[in-house]
Amino acid sequence: MLHRHYYIENAKVLADSGTVTVDINVRDPITALWIRMGNTNGGSYNKANLVADCLSKIELIDGGNILWSLNGYEAFALACYRMGVVPYALFDEVQGDEQTLVFPLMFGRYLGDPQYAFNPAAFQNPQIRVQWNMAAVNAVGATGFLTGYGRLTVIAEILEGAPAPSGMFIGKEHYSFTTASSGVTYIDLPIDYPYRALMVRSYKASSYVNAILTNVKLNCDQGKYIGLDESTTNLLEYWSQAHGPFVYKHQFYAKDGDTIYPIMKFDEAVAPMSSTAGYFCGYGNAGYGSGRFGLYSLGGAAGSERNIATIVYGFAPFGHVWVPLGEPSDPEDWFPAPSFKSVRLELTNGTSSGTGAVVIEQVRPY
Repeated sequence: MLHRHYYIENAKVLADSGTVTVDINVRDPITALWIRMGNTNGGSYNKANLVADCLSKIELIDGGNILWSLNGYEAFALACYRMGVVPYALFDEVQGDEQTLVFPLMFGRYLGDPQYAFNPAAFQNPQIRVQWNMAAVNAVGATGFLTGYGRLTVIAEILEGAPAPSGMFIGKEHYSFTTASSGVTYIDLPIDYPYRALMVRSYKASSYVNAILTNVKLNCDQGKYIGLDESTTNLLEYWSQAHGPFVYKHQFYAKDGDTIYPIMKFDEAVAPMSSTAGYFCGYGNAGYGSGRFGLYSLGGAAGSERNIATIVYGFAPFGHVWVPLGEPSDPEDWFPAPSFKSVRLELTNGTSSGTGAVVIEQVRPY
């Protein structure tokens, strides 16, 4: 078995918004599809506007059959949890700089898994479909992304000569909703394939992840079996017991008193440093993924922006909480959804007007 990379799409020029559908003309098993989307900041700055904000949907399809369907936040967060680290990307607000979002769609337990992989030969017309809007947050121009600089690359990581895999991992956003100040959101889940994990998004600016959705319960066959009943706080803590905090670099463009927004939304720590000599930085850490930025010189608070390089440590990328359902490497231990008549997720709400979403990672046999 040989490993090789094949460029399905290489730096394709993107319009300011649109949809691109690309055929996957490969026959050997694919362990991952690497997606790279990038653009260039305008001439003034591009504050609080990331490529992930502008990636509306990334899908793996076969005709009308949708195998993967995630937005930019979900796809990147899922990659973080699957890999245990933040994939290299450029998070940058500075004028004229490039920003990128890079992540794999992983079809097995690990890169190179021969048992679980995407087998294009098992499908009639496999394609990647990408939808985006570069003006989703900031208008295209001097204080947003530039027109004509968007680029898309899709790379297949191929297991050449590998035997046909027995199945593949698929990931989909199953449900999204606006959270309430109280009550329970009931979500009926599919029972077609086993689950390897769930991922729940719980996000609102200046709000704690574990206060927006406070509890996650998996109710099977009308209470006959409770597969999970945990507070969001405990789920965040469980991840930290086996992994350290996520770490990445974020380049901000800020002045004293601005609010800055790292992508880690739980218990983040931000270490800032001004690129201009004689300036001193601070970050008002509340632990909910945003905070007041302080910038001072010997003359007092700085009233104009500076380039600020930071190293960020934290949890819950883009507000997502990982919920493994069994030992991740053992197929016999994954959640057997098809053995139940009904599987319902019950999410307890604690904060109104937040964004809630549920992503399911399932195992689809061939």
